[in-house]
Formats: sequence, C-alpha cells, structure tokens
Amino acid sequence: MILSSAAPNEFKALRIITLATDTTCAYRLAGALSCMGVTPLANVESLSAVEAWLSESPVDVIVCEIRSECGDALMLPSLLKGLHAAGTLVQPPSIFWTGEATLNAPVRVIDEKRTFAQQEPGHQLWIKHMGGVSISALESHARLARASGIQVEILREGGTLDLDDALRAVLLTRAQSDLKLRVNTFEALAEDEVINALTTGKGLRFVFQPQFELLSRRVVGAEALVRWKHQRFGEIPPSVLMPLVNRLGLDLLLFSLVEMWTIKVMLALKQFNIGIPIAVNASAKTICTPHFADRLAARMHQADLPNRLLKIELTEDVPEPDELCLSASLTAIRAKGFQISLDDFGTGAATLNLLANMSFDEMKIDGSFVREVERHSSSRKVIAGIVSWAGLLNLNLVAEGIEDESTIVLLHRLGCRVGQGYALARPMEIDDFLNFVTQQKNSQQS
Repeated sequence: MILSSAAPNEFKALRIITLATDTTCAYRLAGALSCMGVTPLANVESLSAVEAWLSESPVDVIVCEIRSECGDALMLPSLLKGLHAAGTLVQPPSIFWTGEATLNAPVRVIDEKRTFAQQEPGHQLWIKHMGGVSISALESHARLARASGIQVEILREGGTLDLDDALRAVLLTRAQSDLKLRVNTFEALAEDEVINALTTGKGLRFVFQPQFELLSRRVVGAEALVRWKHQRFGEIPPSVLMPLVNRLGLDLLLFSLVEMWTIKVMLALKQFNIGIPIAVNASAKTICTPHFADRLAARMHQADLPNRLLKIELTEDVPEPDELCLSASLTAIRAKGFQISLDDFGTGAATLNLLANMSFDEMKIDGSFVREVERHSSSRKVIAGIVSWAGLLNLNLVAEGIEDESTIVLLHRLGCRVGQGYALARPMEIDDFLNFVTQQKNSQQS
C-alpha cells in the first residue's frame, strides 16, 4: 500500500484513493492526479482492501483503471452498494474509471477461429473500447450504478468530462451535504407543518415552467409546480415534500391547490387570447379518486375554459395496484377532453406496462436520459428509440431536464420537437410567467 499526504490546493478537502493491482498502474493513476495538484491518500490493491479502508476512513473518490485482466474496477460499484445498504457507508464515494481508449474491429468467429472484420477505421462496425471493454458497455454499467445510488464517471481521452471537471463535481456534491442533512432532519419532524402549509397555504408558491418548440423556441405549453419555503429550513426540495404529502394522504389536497392556481393562470392568459396547455402532476392514487374526471370538468366549465387546456401528468411516486381502476379513470378523463401525459418515461418498471395497457396523449422523456445524451451514446440510442416508439403510438413527446444549449440541438436532431429545462427557462413565479408568455406573443406578432 502506497501512502502519502494530500497536496494543498482547491481539491485538498477531497479524500481520494486509487485502486490498482500493480505498482506501475498505481503510479500512473497517481501521476494523472498529480497533474491536478492532488496526491492520493493511498493505493489499495483489491476489493477487500477497499472495504477494509472504508471501514476505518471516509473516502470521497476512488480512481481506478479499466483493464481486461482485472475486473475489480467493474465490481467496485456492487461493493459500495452493498456496504451502503448494510449501513457501513453513509455516503458512498464517487468512482472514476479511466483507461486507454482504443478503436477496435469487431471479432467474428469463423471455423472456431477468431478473425477481425475488415473495415476502415471510422466505419460504424468499429467499436470504441477502454481497457478491452466497449465504451457502450461501460456507459450502461455506469448508468445502472448511478441508478442504485453509486456515482460513476468515465474519464477518457476526448471525453466531455475530464478529471478536473469530475473533481469539481464531487466538491459541489460535498457542499450540498449539509443541505441533505437538514432535509433528513426536516423529514422526520415536519408532518404537522406540512399539514398546516397545505391547509393555510403558508409558505407555498406555485410556479410555472414553460415548454418550448425546440426549433422555433415558441412556448407551446407549461408545467405547474409547487414550492415550499419553510421558516426554519428554507426552500424544501420537491423530492422531500412530495413523499411527505403522499405519506400523509394529502396528495388530492395538493393537486386541488395546484389546479386552482393553474386555472387562475389560464384565465389571465385568456385575456390576451393565449391558450396553451398546462400540465398538473397527479399520482395514480389521486387520479383514481371517485368522480375525479367529473370534478375536473365541472371546475373548467365554471371557469369557461376548454378541457383540452388542462393536462394531467401521471407520476409514479404512488403506484396504483388496481390497474383496472387506473385504466377506467384515465379513460374517463380523456373522454371529457383532457390530455393525459406519462411523466418520467424510462424510469421505473411500470412505464412499459402502462404504455402497453393504457392510453395516453403524451409521454415525457425522463431528465436522467436527457442530461446524459451528450456524454453517452447509449442515452442517445435510448432517446432515438423513444422517439420512434412515440411515433408508432401517435404520442406527443416532451424532453425534460434540458440543461445545456448544445443538448437542445442534439435532441432536435434525434427527433424531439418539444422540451423544457433550465437551458430554455427556469420555473417562474406567476407574474413573471404571464409577462414572459405575453411578451413572446407580442414579439411574434410585431
């Protein structure tokens, strides 16, 4: 085991070790880190050594090479997942995979002999590898690791995320750890405060995020969202608020509040002769409430608004075990002229089954695929497949979680025509949203 002290620089707060089975590899990894002014705390030579180190000292990053003769780097996410599940690790370290990138011809087996396809470099049959493993396989494995809570980054020559960026991303994650701690404390204490907020409206805000036609940047819809500012904890993330609301059985009450403010916004837009659909999130449990479709239609009729402007966005946070009831409720809602959107397509095991057995007007590509579309070819293939599927099912498609301008161009090239995300517009307060939409309409007419 090679030990040393960390260098004083912007990354000095990070605790980094390397995983390498031989000294040459260990020095190579240490050399790459030294270019960033970082000296690893140690090199460990096996997964058992990693486990022993983590049982005694916290680690932020583990750097390892992908090599065909050693599978420890590939097995590392499984080890960290198990340690986290067992309670040994409160916060699993990030994993950086690195290695030499090569372009290899595919192998064909002819008469039990290995032969290589005769193709020119750059032909589609040539496959990118890192350390003997195909890049596409590594990307798929990394995505599975991230889905299980283990952060994995693939650092390679020509990659969009280099070691410097990856280290800064870890620093940002550490900076947010205090917030997560406060959130966990809040979740255990605030049930009565959630009830008070929803019944009185104290601290609640309703914001609207525009949806755009990607090519023209014309606003073609919006999503209504709720925000809660707690007097002690500040802004509470939706990922914390929504589970609390659902656990307390307040999901229908919250939906009604968001629906009420959405109708108010629609009425304000109507004065400017603007009618764009606005989506309101609803769990399956909420949608299966008796007479839900009738109540929706009555509210829209009372406001003198066409039902097509209110879009119900089905979330998967509270699955409905009775699929027959959910199917009946969705059909009743659509029969009254409301649109139904399937949120977060691509996550959760239920989405394929839902699309196969129930009718929707729209599906939204989950932001986890959209955010990785530039970095991972596998994400691009998944999105291209979703676009094709949406066409076959005659569904509208919305890409959510667009955070970079370059992603917009790539998504449009893949066939996505509508999207939302920070690169287009952040969620807006009601007055800001109304001004934004009306000003865009005026500019288009002038």
